[in-house]
Amino acid sequence: MKMNRIHLIVVPLLFLFSCSASQFGWKAESETEDKGEEKSDLLEDFDPLSLNDDDIVITPTEKTSKTNETVKREPENRVISIDQPEPELVQGYRVQLLATGDEIQAREAKKNAIFRFSEEVYLVFEVPLYRLRIGDCKTRKEAEELREKAVRNGFRDAWVVPSKIVVKNSGQPIR
Repeated sequence: MKMNRIHLIVVPLLFLFSCSASQFGWKAESETEDKGEEKSDLLEDFDPLSLNDDDIVITPTEKTSKTNETVKREPENRVISIDQPEPELVQGYRVQLLATGDEIQAREAKKNAIFRFSEEVYLVFEVPLYRLRIGDCKTRKEAEELREKAVRNGFRDAWVVPSKIVVKNSGQPIR
């Protein structure tokens, strides 16, 4: 009697254990060897540094794609002399009109700003936002005046931001 009770407990436990073992994909070593399968699909001895290929060198280029461009409004008849030095970048202020993740909205606002302001207009993509900024103000006071002008022209959420600005050399306009 006692043996029958033990068998009633042990036999179902062994049955459950054997079923669960096959669920996890356990196979006897003889099964894998008979089928000719490798024990591992990964090649662990591969070393990518041992390849004799050229390294990839990425050189900085001017950004031209739609999502990474810096757009600056310039007069159409502007001619830049080769002898003229590059404009100097210094710390100053710009007025930010808009910051959005929507490229179409940013481009429409840029077109609007070009028609409403005589100052330079910059559209810069800094992940994840498009930032629309105007002006090259040397002082905070100049930037505040430009911000007030922006508010009067319909950009009610305009604010002043510190930024690198373009300074034209020796007060002479670039032709």
